[in-house]
Amino acid sequence: MKIASARHVCRRRVKAVFTLVVVVVFLTGCATQGDQARTEGTLAGAGIGAAVGAGLGYLIGGGQGAGIGAAVGAAVGGTSGYVYADQVAKRHEMLKGKEQDVNARIAFAEAVNSDTRQYNQRLQQQVAELEPKIASLEARVKTQQVTRQELDRQKQALTQRIDDANKQLVAGQNELQELKNFRARQSSSSPKLDAQISALEANLVEMRSHTTSLASQSSRI
Repeated sequence: MKIASARHVCRRRVKAVFTLVVVVVFLTGCATQGDQARTEGTLAGAGIGAAVGAGLGYLIGGGQGAGIGAAVGAAVGGTSGYVYADQVAKRHEMLKGKEQDVNARIAFAEAVNSDTRQYNQRLQQQVAELEPKIASLEARVKTQQVTRQELDRQKQALTQRIDDANKQLVAGQNELQELKNFRARQSSSSPKLDAQISALEANLVEMRSHTTSLASQSSRI
């Protein structure tokens, strides 16, 4: 009876969180198209992540565990919800009609580097915030307060978030290759463009490192 009651409460709490997610998505739909593109992914990602985490946390440690799980889920969800690829796509809109202009390409590369650094800051912050929460979950798993089957279900949802982060990385790598291709077609030197390409390479190495760290944390659940 206790187990059935706990599951019932868990379902009610998760349902409440998903209701909040619906409200958030509705509110972002009322914003301008530009604002929505910048915020929708982050809000929805964090909300859904919190819902997943809350369910996981409750299974692990009741009310306290739900809080920890929600924080973990929101952290991962918020990171992947920030649509870095969408930001880069907007840069392409600004580049239209000036694709062959070196100065325009340099400005474009500077903007993409700015977007990449911003995304890296988010990833780094999330890795740091997740570490103590993952450690707490590991401790609860060791005391066998949750079944492996239930934990695996939640892990699958978290892994999906990591997959999304990897997609953002691919988007950045595609931009780097496009810039390199453009550079190779130029007959004259362009130190500024070369510097931006080198900076993007370094920023993507950092992005890959943070994404790998997130995946490593997820594998510990």
